Amino acid sequence: MRNISRVVMGAAPIMWAAMASGVGPSVTRLPVDLPEHVDNSEVVEAQMEVFTGGITYEEYLDRQAALNARLVEEMPQAALQPNVVVELNQDDLNSLINPVSVTPLQIGVVKPVSPNVQIVGLNRAQGATQLDGGLVWALPIASPNAGAIRLHLENVSLPPNSELYFYSQDGQAFGPYTGMGPHGTGEFWTESIFGSEGILQLRVPRADNATLQQISFSLTELGHIGAQYTGQLQNTAANWPCGNPAIYTACAQDASCHSGAASSIWNAYAKMEWIAGAFIYTCTTGLLTDNNPTQDNFSLTANHCISSNNTAQNINFYWRFRTSGCNATCPTNSGWPYQTGGGATVSATGSGGAGDFTLLHLNNGPPSGSTLLGWTNVAVASTNGAALHRVSNPNFGPQVYSEQSVSTSAGTCNGLPRGPIIYSRDTLGGTDGGSSGSPVVNASNQVVGQLYGACGTNTGDPCDSVSNATIDGAFAYYWPSVCPFLDPANCGGGGCSPAGASCTSNSQCCSNSCKGKPGAKTCK
Repeated sequence: MRNISRVVMGAAPIMWAAMASGVGPSVTRLPVDLPEHVDNSEVVEAQMEVFTGGITYEEYLDRQAALNARLVEEMPQAALQPNVVVELNQDDLNSLINPVSVTPLQIGVVKPVSPNVQIVGLNRAQGATQLDGGLVWALPIASPNAGAIRLHLENVSLPPNSELYFYSQDGQAFGPYTGMGPHGTGEFWTESIFGSEGILQLRVPRADNATLQQISFSLTELGHIGAQYTGQLQNTAANWPCGNPAIYTACAQDASCHSGAASSIWNAYAKMEWIAGAFIYTCTTGLLTDNNPTQDNFSLTANHCISSNNTAQNINFYWRFRTSGCNATCPTNSGWPYQTGGGATVSATGSGGAGDFTLLHLNNGPPSGSTLLGWTNVAVASTNGAALHRVSNPNFGPQVYSEQSVSTSAGTCNGLPRGPIIYSRDTLGGTDGGSSGSPVVNASNQVVGQLYGACGTNTGDPCDSVSNATIDGAFAYYWPSVCPFLDPANCGGGGCSPAGASCTSNSQCCSNSCKGKPGAKTCK
């Protein structure tokens, strides 16, 4: 049982995400159906707690090491050199230097494998026979100068007990992928392997001819993540700021330096990496507690990051990705990040003017000991000076920490009204591309929103808290849409009312403005 409380109250882009001119990010957004009126007589809250399921980081590393050692031992010796090499052209390289999108931040490109590798049945001559009579087939794959690679597999249909893996000789290993793949559709993206080379390996324990003829899959595309976004993983001597751009290092705060406020919440946050169309993107997400008897493993991010199941299903999550100590060693190959694949499904989502939020349901659980953030449907967008703080993973790098103060005097961006959006000023640190979606919490570590971006006149400088305001989607505004998932037994009220809803007091309105004739007042 989660710690949910119901308190009866009295009546009483960066510009990565939004431009001062009103031009928003060029991403597809889904509408959200908000009720015309929400009874604001109740406050529903949840307290932060610790997730006790899953495996620990140490267990994860042990499993990676054991699986990798087995796969390397079984790899046919004839498969030592890359058989498939996917290279970038100049346009691809240019798009990594000057990303086509910073809303969300682009970190890689997708390239076709040409010609496709198509396997429709195998024979013993195509693999190595093991002592138990099984067959092992392997295909080394490379993309020169990549910081990480992942593979797109289609037409997957494997006979019972057959197992497909993707791994590197440096230590990472993912799988087994069985049957028709993780989603049962015959199509999926593998997890990412850091470095420029990986091995796709199939093990068939019963290698009779009938079984071998049932094997089918195609390698059609490769995802190439730019080395500039994973350089800190390759350089064990690198220290903070871990590859963040120079303009951001003036204010970026290493989360490991804030062991009080940051450490209480940092195990809730993960950086995400996913593929949409021809590119690879990154944002931040955070785990939420819930009181749902049929589901758990919910996380919150931004709609301009993830808005559909087509993209959500290939998300990779990187947990606890931070430095070893205050301004100390950055994550390296000697300690692989805790990565979970399998993606997620979209439970609820709403575009910019509706709070720019997406509630995800993870298909695979987070590590043991993860923090599940609390939340509250109390509106803070009109509470000037309310103190907020967050952790995020900008630039696909380690965690940073920042603090904000709600500002009711900050100018608003077109299409992003105060109420559905929280406007604040950074008081410590700052956020940058890739921080989008990071949940922001109050002094009680309860989520009140998630990062949309920045609004101001100098959004090219993520450290300029005078010219720019930080903007978050307001949890209170879209509470009616996420309540059925987070607290399904208590969705009869709560949250703030949008413009046009009937009201009797300012506190009922997301805008904190209830005006009109007695008996006919509406939120403005």
